[in-house]
Amino acid sequence: MRMSSSIPFKLFEEECLKLLKTSLEESRIESTENVLVRSLEIPPAREMGELALPCFELAKLLRRNPKELAEELAAKMSLMERKYVSDIKPAGLGYINFYVNHFELAQELFTAVTNFGSQYGLIKVERPLKIIVEHTSGNPIHPLTIGTGRNAVIGDSLASLLRSRGHDVKAHFYVNDVGLQVMIAAYGYSKVMDKIKGEKFDHSIGIIYPMTNSIVEIIELRKRLERASDDETKREILKEIDEWVGIAYELRNKDPELFDYLLSKISEDEDPKSMISKLNKDYEEGAREAVEIVRGLCKAVIEGFKQTLSRMWIKFDSWDWESEIAVWSKATEEVIGKIGDIAPWALERSEGALVLNVNGVASALNLKEKWGLADKELPKLTLRRADGTSLYTTRDIVYAFWKLKKADKVINVIGAEQSLAQLQLKIVLALLGVKDVETRYIHYAYELVKLPGAKMSSRRGRYIPLDDLLNESVNRVRIEVEKRGSALSEEEKKEIAEVIGVGAVKYALLNVTASKPITFDFDQVVNFERNSFPFINYTYVRALGILRKSSFTPTPNVDTSKLTHEYERELVIQMAKYPKIFIEAADELKPELLTNYLNQLSELFNSYYEKVNVIKEKDEETRKARLMLVYSIKTVIESCTKALNFKLAQRM
Repeated sequence: MRMSSSIPFKLFEEECLKLLKTSLEESRIESTENVLVRSLEIPPAREMGELALPCFELAKLLRRNPKELAEELAAKMSLMERKYVSDIKPAGLGYINFYVNHFELAQELFTAVTNFGSQYGLIKVERPLKIIVEHTSGNPIHPLTIGTGRNAVIGDSLASLLRSRGHDVKAHFYVNDVGLQVMIAAYGYSKVMDKIKGEKFDHSIGIIYPMTNSIVEIIELRKRLERASDDETKREILKEIDEWVGIAYELRNKDPELFDYLLSKISEDEDPKSMISKLNKDYEEGAREAVEIVRGLCKAVIEGFKQTLSRMWIKFDSWDWESEIAVWSKATEEVIGKIGDIAPWALERSEGALVLNVNGVASALNLKEKWGLADKELPKLTLRRADGTSLYTTRDIVYAFWKLKKADKVINVIGAEQSLAQLQLKIVLALLGVKDVETRYIHYAYELVKLPGAKMSSRRGRYIPLDDLLNESVNRVRIEVEKRGSALSEEEKKEIAEVIGVGAVKYALLNVTASKPITFDFDQVVNFERNSFPFINYTYVRALGILRKSSFTPTPNVDTSKLTHEYERELVIQMAKYPKIFIEAADELKPELLTNYLNQLSELFNSYYEKVNVIKEKDEETRKARLMLVYSIKTVIESCTKALNFKLAQRM
């Protein structure tokens, strides 16, 4: 096995650098290799070659004219012996363009693909890290939604990418079983638990939670109205009541029998809001009855989560309960105590609550300058409520500590709207002495997902369940499979539609950079013609079909000089670059680089498929070389989808 060919394109890069270094030595110019490595770039147009060296920085160091220097060096290199560089040309006002010998590059590519198979391109790091990727962590008050789905897909793909890169990666799900939202759901669940049947439990709680919330809010507002003494306050409360009655009416229409039963049971309690607060306090204190109710709810909802995630090929190594890690262990109080010991001057009392002056802490630790926060006034962080209960961010500090003890690096996939809370958390970690927190603790922020025509509101019970999204995608793909796969059995059609339909949703949620919002459009998501997972899988099946019909056995021993078509040159170069793109995607945490790569490779292969005959090619050597090219395409698609944790349908 030739390990040097594990990154074929690198051989071309290294030869370019070697030629440059030798040409400098011949010109009696002291080697400036660091400048050369840093300066090599990919030209904006293919006719300018595969790599280019702008000579401006080098010329400045040498006090030379860039254009003259480029011409001198290019002339010297053109006379040198070389293998992977086919041509060298000076260009513009000071550029050197390098053109690859794609015949030699194809030989290296085919050798690597034969040696490594679907592991081709998955280059391992020299020093693996222990990494925790915490993602999804949906609140157990409704099923996973379209928004949580983006979190899950991004987090799972990051974990898969980093594992493929050779790191020791664990995926963690943080079960948020503490807090008022969960207690509202648990309170409502305790009233109607004998009424739940049929569908997935997470979907049932998804309607019970907003119903309970609306009923409790209306009861509380009516009490406030009775106590109000002035007309202005009464008008404001009546306005709120009208809004909540509208929400309740909308929710009742979804299930009148359930709503009415829930209303009658909640109305039996004198003070529902106080009972919810008590349930919250009792749960934090570990009271048996409260634990039974809340844990029963959370475990049942999580089973629904697991079913949905399993369908998307997503698994977790650890399910971390907020109550166990941050509350029952008394760790939250310990952290608050440490903060008080280290920076008592930063703690304040506000209406009975304990508050941390985060801005003061950041300034004292010089973090505002180090982290580029000089112009940012950071709000205070409430560590403990007046009633003694903790807040989410306080408990999250404890969880962050817990994760950092187990890993060299922690990646938290959390919505962009939590950026301030995550920044406050990192500042507290720095205060508590966590070293290199800015690089070890990463908030991987992502933006919202929009579905045209859908208005989302959790308190109204308006959300798009991830299950519904998957079902719709699979159904749409099934229609296409029916058109294209008449020879397939019903079971085969069902399996293919499931794999491609689920993959279509995952690809759509991953293909856009996390920092940008997504508009989820099914016409594009299941488009078999361009930039979608169905398109990529269709390309893969095309390649498989060619290989099946030819009964081809892969071998690097083919005549690559037969690959003279422009598309063959482009395909070889694209696939030779794949390991470098994989490395960048993993190291820079950019999985979308690989989805974009898959789309570009698929577009190129489909253009090739339309123009060039492979199976019916009469020249045997040309046919073998083309089949090896197709085999490489098939293998690279397998490798790339494997790195992102996608499955591929073998037929269509």
